Amino acid sequence: MAQNIFTIKKRSTFVIIRNEGKFIKGKNINVQILYNQDLENSIGVGYTASKKIGNAVKRNKAKRIMRELARKIIINGKINSYYVLIAKSSLLNEKFDKLLIELKEKIND
Repeated sequence: MAQNIFTIKKRSTFVIIRNEGKFIKGKNINVQILYNQDLENSIGVGYTASKKIGNAVKRNKAKRIMRELARKIIINGKINSYYVLIAKSSLLNEKFDKLLIELKEKIND
């Protein structure tokens, strides 16, 4: 069953997830997860691509890739959860199929 997914926009929410959530390192993408019962059966997803990734064109491409990953993988994640996807520079050079497998493994740990 598809859950209600929304995008995290406030910095304060990102900070709470960073401080209280679980951090999972990956080869191409890092994930922060925080379970929160106040979300009322929805899933919050945030995307981070810092200037370490490259210029604005590369950061935007990384965010587009992460949004598509979220549509395919995180929609099946645990409800009442926040997920923050953090891009690494190797994300831009990896095939999308491998990224799907990596993210699926990371959120099911």
